[in-house]
Amino acid sequence: MKCPACAYHINLVLAESRTWQNRDVRTSGLGYHLGYGHCPSCDQLIVLLRRGPCQLDQDGETFLTDIQTEEVIYPWSVQRPVAPEVPDIYRQDFGEACAVVTLSPKASAALSRRMLQQILRDVFRIKPTNLADAIEVFVKRKDIPSHLAQAVDAVRNIGNFAAHPLKDSNTGAVVDVEPGEAEWLLDVIEALFDVAFVQPARMEAQKQQLNRKLQSLGKPVMK
Repeated sequence: MKCPACAYHINLVLAESRTWQNRDVRTSGLGYHLGYGHCPSCDQLIVLLRRGPCQLDQDGETFLTDIQTEEVIYPWSVQRPVAPEVPDIYRQDFGEACAVVTLSPKASAALSRRMLQQILRDVFRIKPTNLADAIEVFVKRKDIPSHLAQAVDAVRNIGNFAAHPLKDSNTGAVVDVEPGEAEWLLDVIEALFDVAFVQPARMEAQKQQLNRKLQSLGKPVMK
């Protein structure tokens, strides 16, 4: 899992947990597992709630036989650091998408799709107005790293655009999402930030630094 605080991928070891059966007859046989642990990277307290079918063991203790759903209930806001090179307009939208990804994956995915379309249009100058066609143009460009092209292309498949046409025609619409779709969109936006803003800015800074050294030595500067 990814730590909600530091965004590192971790193996969370639960320090303590409890499992109990749902007493509602309509959901007979289902149970809940509540546990907590600390991130091995940043020591953030993380509380998980798991749901699934349950049974009693030989000692009469309830345990889940399968984990159908798992969610972080504390901290509820997933924070992802954003490089200073990223413009404020995208930084704000990305922060909002991260903040609600646990509480409302639908809303988070809608923010991310809208941001993805905006970046493709304004930064990469891609003209199609629907997202699927814009992605099609983007992945065919020769100046795009293959790993990024594949990641962006997967947005159409993971989001199942064929079954949810509003994701394509109205990117900001809050509609049903596939499992893991909201988190994947955040990963894709992060990768786009790196290629579109971070790498060019840092290369330019290195170039300026080198030019200052060349000037001090009386040598021609890089253009």
